[in-house]
Amino acid sequence: MNVLLVAEYYFANPGFVRISRELARRGHRVSVATSLRTVDRKPNDADVEIFEVKPLVTIYKIPHTLSFPVLQISQIIREKNIDVIHAPNDHSTNVAAAVLIAKALRRPFVYTLQGITTRIGNLLVDSIVGLYDLTVERWIAGEAQKVILLSESLIPPAVNGLKIDPKKIVVIPSGVDSQFFDPDLSEVREKASRLKDQFDLDNEIVIGYVGRLFKAKGLAYLFSALKEIQDKHSNIAILIVGDGAQRNELETMARELKVRTIFAGWQRNVAPFYYLMDIFVLPSLFEGLPNVILEAMAMKNAVVATNVGGNPDVLSNGKNGFLVPVRNVPELALALEKLIADENLRAQMGTINRQKIEEHFLWRKTTDKVEKVYSECIGS
Repeated sequence: MNVLLVAEYYFANPGFVRISRELARRGHRVSVATSLRTVDRKPNDADVEIFEVKPLVTIYKIPHTLSFPVLQISQIIREKNIDVIHAPNDHSTNVAAAVLIAKALRRPFVYTLQGITTRIGNLLVDSIVGLYDLTVERWIAGEAQKVILLSESLIPPAVNGLKIDPKKIVVIPSGVDSQFFDPDLSEVREKASRLKDQFDLDNEIVIGYVGRLFKAKGLAYLFSALKEIQDKHSNIAILIVGDGAQRNELETMARELKVRTIFAGWQRNVAPFYYLMDIFVLPSLFEGLPNVILEAMAMKNAVVATNVGGNPDVLSNGKNGFLVPVRNVPELALALEKLIADENLRAQMGTINRQKIEEHFLWRKTTDKVEKVYSECIGS
């Protein structure tokens, strides 16, 4: 098959990066149309051909781009003889343009809904997103031959909110490369050991986060929770892996909190950083099924996450992690305290998490299901 993936920031979407590489390994011809950030301008897998979409406007604070690459995407489809087009709901004009072209050139279009009706608490942004959901999002989903959801919990808002035909919906959870995210790999342990020396970590309990730094990830609530417990737990350190528009604000909060916080920035290989973490925290305001939770589980981390999106599909509260309500600082603080105080509980949860990944969330199984969706769309 000849596959075209269209996204705003493809390299910021690890699920799509992995699926493109796995499809290429299986002999499919994979092309990608996307805008590129500075960190993306490095050599990548030769098997996946990247076509840069240059934005007309970039809003760096969100970050978000506006572009309408109709001619460019049309040319890619014709020259590469594309059989199927696949895109995520990243609220981008790149994807909207791809839908128009798919319809005009009669190519099947597959849409992945990674999250639905997202709200971050900013009145202006939430109003725009709400209007987008009621108009453009519904239209894109309506034009798709198949709509992939990352979890069963997303079906009701997809059907009731976005008015998607249930017959179009296929639930395909995200996967993880358990051979790459493996805490027993010698190279992971060696790199983690060097990082431990570099960050001067000794006997601290490391509470970690991996991802973009922006308000929707709820990191302000994490720092507020830490403020509640810092007097009782002086042996904690915070490890933040990632970058984004909120970094300066979070650094200020960390200084005021006076809890040791390491901002490691964006990293191409995050496995050794997970290895350093005793507790992984994802306090997001919304999610689909976050790859970072699956990666942390594969690395045998105990996990604390908000009860949103597909998180309840992978975490059983109190068994392999803790689920807390969104924006609930006391509950988040309580969950962290339980894990900080109980090393055996952390180890037990980590073991269960690794086993769950190996049984249910291997990336090859995810790709098998996506391939089947493509074949059905092309056949129809």
